[in-house]
Amino acid sequence: MELKEKLIEIIQPICEGEGFYLLELKIGGSVRNPVVQIFADNEQGITLNDCVLLSRKIQDELDFRDDLPATYRLDVSSPGVDHPLKFDWEFKKNLGRTLVVKHRLEDRLWREVGKLIEFSAGQIVLETKHGIKEIKRENIEQAKVKLQW
Repeated sequence: MELKEKLIEIIQPICEGEGFYLLELKIGGSVRNPVVQIFADNEQGITLNDCVLLSRKIQDELDFRDDLPATYRLDVSSPGVDHPLKFDWEFKKNLGRTLVVKHRLEDRLWREVGKLIEFSAGQIVLETKHGIKEIKRENIEQAKVKLQW
């Protein structure tokens, strides 16, 4: 089993047990000194204290394992505001916010900016300057919250 798969198998239940979703796991650094980056979140958002708690629980588990590198650096954080939305709970959390959505339609890539007013497993609905746009979820290449400055 590859290191990343092994880590996901260990870390995902810890995140879920604490009420968080494991959104992404990245491994950087070197083979002898890996850097493991964990990005977690939930419907209410993840706080610094939540990250500290998750980091300690994950580190406690990893430190007991003989089948993992003895030295590593563990970083646990939120995915950040520019993280692409993928899951239903992320769309639900961002109802009413302005999104930038890149999607495919008739073999072309389109960009829509609008307020997320509705979503389902099959589509999202945006209120744009040009009216209501329904976009099939399967056609979405990327959906991000538009930062308001």
